[in-house]
Amino acid sequence: MVTVASPGRVSEPVLARNALAMMDDRALCALDVRLDYFEVQARSGHGRGRLPVVTVKQVESLNDGYRRYLGLTSHQGSAAFIGGGLARLRSGSSFAGIGPEERRELLAALVAEALDRAAQTSDAVLSPFLTATDLPAYLDAAPSATVREHGVWCTLEIDGAAGVEEFLQRLPAKRRRHWNRDIREAEELGLEHDVVPFSDEAVAEAAAGIASVSRRNGMDESPDIVRWRIGNYRRRPGKHFFVRTRWHGQAVTHMLCRMFDDTMDAHTLGIVDVPGLDRGAVYHFGCLLGPLRAAVERGAHRLELGIGHDSPKLRRGCTGEDTYFADLLPAR
Repeated sequence: MVTVASPGRVSEPVLARNALAMMDDRALCALDVRLDYFEVQARSGHGRGRLPVVTVKQVESLNDGYRRYLGLTSHQGSAAFIGGGLARLRSGSSFAGIGPEERRELLAALVAEALDRAAQTSDAVLSPFLTATDLPAYLDAAPSATVREHGVWCTLEIDGAAGVEEFLQRLPAKRRRHWNRDIREAEELGLEHDVVPFSDEAVAEAAAGIASVSRRNGMDESPDIVRWRIGNYRRRPGKHFFVRTRWHGQAVTHMLCRMFDDTMDAHTLGIVDVPGLDRGAVYHFGCLLGPLRAAVERGAHRLELGIGHDSPKLRRGCTGEDTYFADLLPAR
């Protein structure tokens, strides 16, 4: 049972995340012939809003693991994603000149229009990565939608700390202990991080590790497909790079990252299994500690760690946004 509350004030970082997700979906669809993209737009007084819709022309063209994740395992037609979300696993939107209550009304109107248009050509209409902020407006527009909890979107607020030690001193003691344990384990194992640009060699190494993680998670992706995904990510807004973890000179993780304005986005992690090296410690360094250090070095105000594996992220001080899967029009 999902309880829906009034969203209240929507913070600027949340609005920025939603706008970036929208830009990412547009870039993704421009490079993937399986996808179409359009936007609905509306005004209310001095305010204006835009909402993306991504259409998968043939759901069966997606791999089985991805279809399971999207709740479309048995579906054999087209599907429309109101708010998009395929690129960043987060629904997108863009609003300007509007307050919280007016935003909810305008978003509901946009969803209603998008739903009406999508239902004319798509066999299923859904929104798989809605945040708690947007869910009430979607249910205003589609009160019969079925909703389930999907995960937690995690963000680490850094606020321009001059160094990792300064950042840690701002945290409660319990949160700080988790980071200090990560630092201690990394030192004991001899793990180090560096930041490398997208070269052919770095992309090949990263693709192998990301494909390995995908297989462990039930997503059968070859390194060739991962290389295509990395190339697609590179075409999205921002300055792109890998945060790499090395052990005795050997690369053991690559985190696909970018800087956009004052935010560092840590998008996808690849891990190479090494005998005798604890995978959990490698994960915490490659996914959390290495990106934190890289974000601080770049003067980032926040580190976006996204959806999935939220427990270790929340224990280390991330703020969490609940996300939901909404089936707005059941598959026909």
